[in-house]
Amino acid sequence: MPSPTNQAPATEHASTPVTVASTSRGALYDNDFMAWCEYQAEALRSQDFGNLDLANLIEEISDMGREQFNKTASLTRQIIIHILKLQAFPNDQATEHWRDEIEAFQDNLDDIISGSIRYRFQQQETFAAQQAKALRRLQRKYPDTKFQALEAMSLDEIINWPDSN
Repeated sequence: MPSPTNQAPATEHASTPVTVASTSRGALYDNDFMAWCEYQAEALRSQDFGNLDLANLIEEISDMGREQFNKTASLTRQIIIHILKLQAFPNDQATEHWRDEIEAFQDNLDDIISGSIRYRFQQQETFAAQQAKALRRLQRKYPDTKFQALEAMSLDEIINWPDSN
């Protein structure tokens, strides 16, 4: 891989490598995000800190953390929706599908959670917020059905449902 001081890595879509001289780090970020990522990784590996695009790098790292937390919230909401459907419609022909969906969401959730996400999830009362969103969505879809709110659950209880009941 070329040195970040000379050239950004070529991408499979580019016919020729993008040189830093011809493209500023910010322009590379805007025009070829993959090449920008490779360039930043190589600059970090070689400890060439002067060639880092710090403003965009800081923003991307911050966004990565928020993205993981948002995925956690979204998966939690999907699990809650499916649990509430199972409770409201226990004899529906879709119950096995809903159980399969819950297991898939649980596996995905288990793959991404960490200690800090667990802590934030509890501190920000994310379960209550996601349950409120789930209930609103279900009430719009099934206006004649009364859904019973769930007791608050930790991420571990959500991942292990129904075993945690």
